[in-house]
Amino acid sequence: MTKTSRPTYGQLGSVSTATLRTEDLLSAFLDAANSLHLTRSERSQVRAIERDSQKDGYLETDDAEYDVNETLLDILDAHSLTGCYFGSHPGDGADFGWWVSEGYIEEFDGLKVDDTSEVPSNFSGEVLHVNDHGNVTLYIANRGKLSEIWSLV
Repeated sequence: MTKTSRPTYGQLGSVSTATLRTEDLLSAFLDAANSLHLTRSERSQVRAIERDSQKDGYLETDDAEYDVNETLLDILDAHSLTGCYFGSHPGDGADFGWWVSEGYIEEFDGLKVDDTSEVPSNFSGEVLHVNDHGNVTLYIANRGKLSEIWSLV
């Protein structure tokens, strides 16, 4: 039996759209959390919420709302890529997922290039590539070798 590896970080994009209902968000957030490589503490919190969610009347309690708006949001946000966050989309409060933080691209203080050939062969650190079409890719460089963290087209 092979064990499949779960990602440590969430992928950019929506997890739940067009709803603010606690039961919908709870289900979507639990699915997202269970798709990630969680810490032991996070896994324990998610399992407790899953157990509680099976109890009659749980969804109408303040505990359910707290579990969605605090516990699960915090867990998912902790699994955000560099320069990103988990929460509602800046343009749509009912669209939850992982997004690039507002201002991150403008305030980026690492190496910013128009072309990846501009990255020095011995450079190590974060590299933000913004091409002439406005596409943005964040890389981590290790002695000039680039590994993509995320990209926006």
